[in-house]
Amino acid sequence: MQLTVPDEFVGQDGCSSNELLFDLAVGLFLDGRLTLGRAARLAGWSKPGFLEELGRRRIPMPYDERHLAAELQTLRDLLPVPPPPKP
Repeated sequence: MQLTVPDEFVGQDGCSSNELLFDLAVGLFLDGRLTLGRAARLAGWSKPGFLEELGRRRIPMPYDERHLAAELQTLRDLLPVPPPPKP
């Protein structure tokens, strides 16, 4: 798929085609329509670089109860709690 952006939007106020792609990727990522990896790829960035740029621009990572529950489950799987010692 190719996306055509009218010339009036590219170059206006210092907005390059790369910046437009980055902003599109961020918007789709924050809407939950792209994963972090796919958003980074769309923007032409590595995943670590994309994360760093989100931080530099102070764009918060989407995080909700589902993310917390998934992370807690991962910790439980990786670090099982040993049974209490028998008296």
